[in-house]
Amino acid sequence: MSSTRVEDPRVLALDDPTATQAVTTRSLKVRLWTGRSTAGRFWIAVAPALILYTVFTVYPMGQVIVASFTDARGFNRAWEFVGADNFVRIFSGDPVLMEAIGNTAIYGFFKIIVQTILAFLIAVLLHRQLRLGNIYRAIFFAPMVISPVAIVFTWSFMYDPTTGTFNTLLRSIGLGGLAQDWLGNYDLALYSVILVDLWSGLGFNVVIFLAGLSTIPGEILEAAKVDGARGWKAMRYITIPLMVPSIGLVLVLSINGALRAFDTVYLMTRGGPGNSTQLFMTQVFQEGLVNNNFGYASAMAVLVLIVLIAIAAVQNRLNNRVAAEEGNR
Repeated sequence: MSSTRVEDPRVLALDDPTATQAVTTRSLKVRLWTGRSTAGRFWIAVAPALILYTVFTVYPMGQVIVASFTDARGFNRAWEFVGADNFVRIFSGDPVLMEAIGNTAIYGFFKIIVQTILAFLIAVLLHRQLRLGNIYRAIFFAPMVISPVAIVFTWSFMYDPTTGTFNTLLRSIGLGGLAQDWLGNYDLALYSVILVDLWSGLGFNVVIFLAGLSTIPGEILEAAKVDGARGWKAMRYITIPLMVPSIGLVLVLSINGALRAFDTVYLMTRGGPGNSTQLFMTQVFQEGLVNNNFGYASAMAVLVLIVLIAIAAVQNRLNNRVAAEEGNR
């Protein structure tokens, strides 16, 4: 009676030098991985991402912070330390910067307050069981998947004073006197750009609010109806308090977007006419890459960084407070 002997693959591998090397390499890797603590495995896993983050984020940020205390004017000359002179210049009343800050405040009002309120109201309407509700959701979210450059060129064509959609429509209904050079009018250019950003960013906030509304238990709303809380009362005492985390997130993202607004304004008007659409970040770009004042521009960027960090800290504290209150219930 014959018997079949099953050879151990590790024994068979001894006859093949290539296989032996592969087995040895694999065994070494297994020992290196399994022989480490959980913390060691964690740092090995995150090391590639951490290296990339350090090279492309931490290092450039450090360079900006260092440059903010120098008279840096490009890379062709040595940087000289000037202390807080760049920050003093910022707070000394630079007229162009003051106008940019004023424009940013107006932009921020529409971006933070108006857009948030509109997004919340639209989300409340879409949350109800409306016919074609999914189509409406897609319509509002569509601008988020369109390239910002495509959006800018489309709206620039619509704003064209001669053949643009807006002026053509006004003339066709007998209101040609209202036709304007929307991007060339000093008093209208900023609001024309703001309208583009409101339209393109509205859908993202709507999606966040819809996600928040979906977490509100239906039993609470039904109980509120039984107690007579309907319409505005239900909105004020039930929906809005339960939506505080979502509202806080939208506000933080909106403030962040308002302070860092650049692409739409720069592509549509480059800060003009005059400085009527100059925002804080477009002025940073102007000083740093056009006027070659790297040190001054870096100081402006550092101030924005400080504000954003402060806002994030406040938001984190509020989130912790809300979580603690919910845990105590």
